[in-house]
Amino acid sequence: MSSSQSEFEFGDQDYGSAVGWDPFEERRERLIAESKKKYPREWAPAPEMLLVRPVQEFVESGLRTGPMKQLFGPFWLLEEVAVLFAPTGLGKSVLAVQIAESLARGVPITPFDSPQPGCEVPPQRVLYLDFELTRQQFAQRYTTTSDDGLTCENPYQFSPDLNDAEHFWDGKLIDGYEDFTDMLFRNIDRKIDEHDAEVLICDNITFLSQSSTANASIAFRLMNRLQALKKERFISILAVAHTPKHLPHLPLTVNDLQGSVDLAKVADSMFAIGRSSSGSGNCGPELRYIKQVKTRTGRLEHGEDNVAVCALQKFDFAARLQADESAVRANNFLGFDFMGFDAEAKHLGRRPGSTATLPPKRSRIDRHRVSYAKQLAGQGLSAAAIAERLGVGKTTAYRYVTAGRAQGGQIERSI
Repeated sequence: MSSSQSEFEFGDQDYGSAVGWDPFEERRERLIAESKKKYPREWAPAPEMLLVRPVQEFVESGLRTGPMKQLFGPFWLLEEVAVLFAPTGLGKSVLAVQIAESLARGVPITPFDSPQPGCEVPPQRVLYLDFELTRQQFAQRYTTTSDDGLTCENPYQFSPDLNDAEHFWDGKLIDGYEDFTDMLFRNIDRKIDEHDAEVLICDNITFLSQSSTANASIAFRLMNRLQALKKERFISILAVAHTPKHLPHLPLTVNDLQGSVDLAKVADSMFAIGRSSSGSGNCGPELRYIKQVKTRTGRLEHGEDNVAVCALQKFDFAARLQADESAVRANNFLGFDFMGFDAEAKHLGRRPGSTATLPPKRSRIDRHRVSYAKQLAGQGLSAAAIAERLGVGKTTAYRYVTAGRAQGGQIERSI
């Protein structure tokens, strides 16, 4: 082999080993990495977040699911995030537990126990987050008291599909979580999965964060988390919320809710509890009214002209739900006992400083209770059942029902 041939072969071998080698590759990769860090959006893939279809397709798709199903009449519908709010001491938790039990039993609460065809829902598995009451406080609400007042008896038997969750935390933030709220929502999500929950009730929303929900950004963040949970799990959510001090002579509005604007933006529906100034404490139980203040699905059926008036008292809820014979039958359930529909204005207090003539403290016949007695009689209730609702004797209940006839219709016309 000649020297020239040897040199050629070795030269060709060196050239072949350099195929694909880029002397600028390292520098180019470094520049790209710097560019991605400095301008991440320019290198990111285009987001795909919108599903665009003809409007008619959305309408037809929605029609296949049928009419909106009612969880608590028109106040709260299936797969909605609803907010229930009221001032302290008016019975927010009482109503929330009553709704939870009715959903777990699959029996709607009166007067919403005859929903429109197709709006009924079967029994639901309910997860109730109770951040308010101790076990002893809860037990006293759903038992009777012995004659000597020393013991609780006849405990109400709740549905096995209603689970209660107590709050406990050692105060330590686990690595990888943003804050307390991030940890809690992760735990809620797991419990929903473990118990196959279809309904979540949070009592109350202020305990979902260590910051005040009066802060707009905090309130908005919590409601967005609840909406995300609803969409991911296809569940219905009721958030109980607090209102600052409400003036009794003013009607309830969304503006009464703490963090109202931001909560209202995200909530699907909202309803409130008001204290009735009509006859409360004069005779029988205290009165409350429930008012619908927001809905995304249509008109307000129970706004200021048609609020639901209820008596806050203990009664035999098992009988109302038509529970089986094994259930304890007693007035052992603290709840909202429906009396009738009315205008909110009739239940508002007197404006401070008003020169209007004060009505007598108590008339011989309470005209508001007359109205409710007539509504209950129209539903087919007996005098004994009406007496129980109104917290009066059977004779008085009969007088209420017949008051319009007995006095020439004078009372009925004044209502």
